[in-house]
Parts: sequence; structure tokens; C-alpha cells
Amino acid sequence: MKKFTPYFLALSLSVIFASCSSNETEVIENSPGNLLQSYTLKRDATGAYSIDFNTTNNTDVTTLTNVDNSKEIVLAETAQKTATKHSNDFSIENDHLKIGFFEANKGKRTNIYIEDENITFAKGITEFLNSYSITANGDGTYQLDFTINDNVTTDFVYNEDIETYEVHLSNGTSDQKTFSRELEMNSESKMLKLDFVNHKYASRTEDELAIDRKPKSIIVDIL
Repeated sequence: MKKFTPYFLALSLSVIFASCSSNETEVIENSPGNLLQSYTLKRDATGAYSIDFNTTNNTDVTTLTNVDNSKEIVLAETAQKTATKHSNDFSIENDHLKIGFFEANKGKRTNIYIEDENITFAKGITEFLNSYSITANGDGTYQLDFTINDNVTTDFVYNEDIETYEVHLSNGTSDQKTFSRELEMNSESKMLKLDFVNHKYASRTEDELAIDRKPKSIIVDIL
């Protein structure tokens, strides 16, 4: 047993020195790789957008508006204890909204692109779709939840030609108004695309259906 004493002495010393290191070093060495743990993009029944997101408890959060009016949420490690739950409200401008997460410790970016109508100018924005949300689970899967209005039918498909999940909405009767689906990001393109496809008559006097793809959502991960 005595011949193992130097090993245990060295091990004990290393533990002591490690415990005497600064709090900042401990935070950096022990912090998980991803500062962004999960997020949920939401559009409510009025057409207003928001995003709720969770971070580690050592993450500084700064929200910026870029020259192109896109929103960027910068996440950086800090030695201080921080809040882990955050929420931001956003508005559609010129039918578009772009939100980006940037994790400074890894140089990772997550970009979210939305194409939709501005609630201030749109008429009948909730004609078919009432509300929807997309939640990133952190493992490459996403949870889509959406609610439709009365007298609306829905059909959920994956369009392989354009690599897009589609929720088709049209006039009709349905007993169900709330739906949930699990989506997966394309492993090669690192992109997730979702379109709500509205089938409606071009005018009251025409039988021809007009197809309107709004809202459209694209999520891209850039490493």
C-alpha cells in the first residue's frame, strides 16, 4: 500500500489547487457547450410574434437590431449567475421578420426567418390559422403546435420536392381545432422549413382557388 502513497498525495494536491481556482475559471470549465438550451417561436391569434428561450445560468443576453432591421440575440458566458428564462416580443415589418441567436463561446448561429402579414395592415389574418408555435427541443427535433379557426380543415404533408413541411388549410368542417406534430431538421442542409398553405377562392364570383403560403418559417443552424 505504501508504494501508492505518492499517487494519492499528488491527486489530493490537484484537488486542493482546483478548489482554489477562481469562480470564473470554474464557470468556463464546467459550463455546457450550448448556452442556448431551448426556444419557442410563437404567433398568437392577433398575428403578434414572440420568442421564449432558455439559457444556462451563466449566460449574458444582449438583443440588438441590425441595419437591415433584423433582430440578433447575443449569448455570452459570464462568471455571474444569470436568469435562465427570457422572452422577447417582435413585429412583422414589410411582411418579414428575422431573428438570430449567436452563441459567442462556440461561434454558433441560429437564424429564424418568418414571412407573414403585418397585423396592422392585414385583413382577415386569422381566416384559417388562429395561432402556432415551434419549439426547438435541443436534439434536432422540433414541436409544432397550431390552432385553427372554426369551419377549417387541415392536412399535414411533407413536400419532398422543396423539402418543406406543409400545413394545408381550407374551408370545411372539422371536430379538431388544435394539432401537434414533431418536425426534424434536414441533417444535410441544417435547415427546417414550414409553410402554412392557405387554399381560398380568389374572389366570391370565381371557383378557382388561390394558394397563399403564409406564414412561412425557416430555421437554419450555422456552426
